Amino acid sequence: MSNELIRTPIATELDAFFGQYTAADQSRGLAYGIVTADGLSHAAGFGTANDDGLVPDADTVFPIASMSKSFVAAAALLAQERGLLSLDDPITAYFPQFSASGTPEDPCPPPTLGMLFSMSGGLTEDNSWVDPFIDATVDVVLDQVGKGLRYSHVPGAEYEYSNLGFTLAGLAVGRAVGRPIEDFVRDELLIPLGLTSTWFDNAAPAGIQRATGYSLDQQANWVPYAPNVSAAFAAAGGIMSTVRDLARWIAWLGSAFRAPHADDVAVLSRAARREMQRVRIVDTPSLSVQPDGSLQPQVGGYGLGLRISLDAQRGTLVSHGGGLPGFSLFMCWHPDSGNGVVVLTNSHRGNPSELCQQALGRILARDRVPAQTIRLWPETVRLRDDAERLIRSWDDELAGRILADNVDFDRSLAERRAGIEALIEQIGPLAAPRPAPQIVSAATPADVTWSIPGAGGELLCMIHLTPVEPAQIQELVVQAVPADRPRSAAPVDISPRRAYLRENSLTPATNTRVVLP
Repeated sequence: MSNELIRTPIATELDAFFGQYTAADQSRGLAYGIVTADGLSHAAGFGTANDDGLVPDADTVFPIASMSKSFVAAAALLAQERGLLSLDDPITAYFPQFSASGTPEDPCPPPTLGMLFSMSGGLTEDNSWVDPFIDATVDVVLDQVGKGLRYSHVPGAEYEYSNLGFTLAGLAVGRAVGRPIEDFVRDELLIPLGLTSTWFDNAAPAGIQRATGYSLDQQANWVPYAPNVSAAFAAAGGIMSTVRDLARWIAWLGSAFRAPHADDVAVLSRAARREMQRVRIVDTPSLSVQPDGSLQPQVGGYGLGLRISLDAQRGTLVSHGGGLPGFSLFMCWHPDSGNGVVVLTNSHRGNPSELCQQALGRILARDRVPAQTIRLWPETVRLRDDAERLIRSWDDELAGRILADNVDFDRSLAERRAGIEALIEQIGPLAAPRPAPQIVSAATPADVTWSIPGAGGELLCMIHLTPVEPAQIQELVVQAVPADRPRSAAPVDISPRRAYLRENSLTPATNTRVVLP
């Protein structure tokens, strides 16, 4: 009998995972997709998209609500690259009537476009207030702006989600480029990227395969909502799209963090796309309870039209959700690997955002995806080789050549030599050098931790290079790990500085893959 492990394909596993959602009446229908660096790799749908009994699939059109914000933020960065605006422009440069109050620092400077696009414009959160005003005209919104707005925080100081602030920033982009923001997004992003099933809802063609939004009444009957049509708030939540197009969108955004390909569609520079997916304002850290009962720290914040989470095991995760009456939607991805998930549902029950993130977690765990990939500098590899030779057989000339002046200043080279020789005596004779080093971890391209086995344990060694040319070693750490007290099999970090200056401690390192040049 074979002992080979039989694994269910991830697509089959996630089909069953998401199929439970509609079976439990959490939504009338659901469509989801698995994304890789190349785009959509698998999609499936469950339940019904509308009263005609249509089963949703990768090409069913859903309103994506606040997931629209990443498209508008990308358009703003594109306008900035063309010299038409700056994210540092104050909103009053486009709407002089803007005024707000409510902070002890009144009067304070107006928010910039960058603050409004990163949810740090100081305006109070408005998710409950905004839904009935989705179809408000630009004149109505600007009239309210002229009457005055309310700050919760000084602009730029705190994260607080504001649809109104994002809307004003989107309208400002339209003024800067000389055409409605909807037209600019369509002409400069959607068409060049081949997103042929993505439109603003106020310009969507007739006859599209469209999902209807539903809610459950008190008798547990699904009741449809009339479609929303945006006006002034289009920038904050007026786009419609499909699983297929959103998969292409997030693969394109994430590709800015991976090696370029000859057939990449540029449209917006890689640097600008990376800027969207970096924390500009930190959100309050929190703890969440995982399905296994463990507590997971939540650290991150908001970029430009996107949320960013920082996870020690998974690395940087980018996401955004959307919600409208009758719809709840989510997309999330891991830029370093290109893995992602899109979930679109036509009900505002349940929690598709949690499902989406759990699904991505399963994919990353299945593929053993590291939190980050560190590509060492060639100088790091060369100086590691030199440092190991120095550790094995101390040579003052070699030490003077590879060690920066601060190393002798921090602790004399004679003391370092004696300390290393004592550690070698502690773990017994060192094993012969191996053809390839036994790398343990790295935090940056400029440092590396590795192991040198001995008869009675191992030496853990770490070097960290200087930031100037020619590169030298500014930090050399060697610790003995006796065989009767072995370290964890997980990567560890022995840098005293990154361990808060606690010498002789072994601190867990991020789940990192180290690549040699």
